[in-house]
Amino acid sequence: MSDKIEKIALVSGANRGIGAAVVAGLAKAGVHVLLGARDLAAGEATAAPLRAAGGSVTAVQLDVTDPQSVAALAEKLADDYGHIDILVNNAGVGLDYVPGMSPVEKMEATLAINVVGGLRLTEAMLPLLEKSAAARIVNVSSELASFGLRHDPAWEHHDKVMPIYAASKAAVNALTVGYALALAPKGIKVNAICPGYTATAATNFMPDRTVEQAAVVILQMALLENDGPTGGFYNDQGALPW
Repeated sequence: MSDKIEKIALVSGANRGIGAAVVAGLAKAGVHVLLGARDLAAGEATAAPLRAAGGSVTAVQLDVTDPQSVAALAEKLADDYGHIDILVNNAGVGLDYVPGMSPVEKMEATLAINVVGGLRLTEAMLPLLEKSAAARIVNVSSELASFGLRHDPAWEHHDKVMPIYAASKAAVNALTVGYALALAPKGIKVNAICPGYTATAATNFMPDRTVEQAAVVILQMALLENDGPTGGFYNDQGALPW
């Protein structure tokens, strides 16, 4: 790494979509980014052009559902860097409309990635985050998890029925609040964000909101100053109701 690199970030689920845009944005900001991908070759394919453009990006193998993968990465980062400053829990899945699965199967698979996976990664990285002078954890959630918005008939997404995905992200929000309180004495800020309804493979590339637009609020929270908030839920327009 060059002398200009001031921070180290790990982004899960980062070889495509919003995750890849977050990696690009952090690299542009001078952060050394660890691009987490289940398939290391796919991660490297995303990382290579970012490095060619001048970014400091390293692809790392990471499957948040695999305890061995997470533990191996934590050990590698401890050996290679000794700490990290930013963790973006971006890996996620939405299975509500997937055919051939029962609701229970969908819930189990969704929680395994969106909730348990993020929890597993956070716990594994906490010893490294605690060695940072100003650590930040950003949990990618969704406004579909907002009880306040769901009860508003005027809300633009009131007609979207995705109870399994929404329940998983509500759990992410609950974890965010708990971790924010627990880690505040250590100076670690933890926030949940909604990137918005974005054109990615998960949404069949609808609507016209770009991944770069979706990444804005994630980057804001990842690069938060010391006087910034913790334990909140935000999109790029500001605070969201729980």
